[in-house]
Amino acid sequence: MFEIKLGSDGKISLSGRLDASRSDRAFHSLKSVSGHVVADCTALDYISSAGITVILELHKRLHGSGGSLRLVGMNPRVRTVFVYTGLDKVLNIA
Repeated sequence: MFEIKLGSDGKISLSGRLDASRSDRAFHSLKSVSGHVVADCTALDYISSAGITVILELHKRLHGSGGSLRLVGMNPRVRTVFVYTGLDKVLNIA
């Protein structure tokens, strides 16, 4: 299961497994997000390459329009995926 909660204050919460079977829904859910966004990943259990693509597309779109994306609360397993891919150097991960 995967869930996205969009807050009115620029905060989004990601929970569950963001994989290929859920990436299209995640992409469409995040299309309306703009400005400076903080993504709470505390409850994100797993992310696949398809999920990483969703995060990168969001980052690229926000950055291109003067906004930003900050990822917070990653568990060590999910954070390791970003470190191994080198995306910890590209994305703002707290």
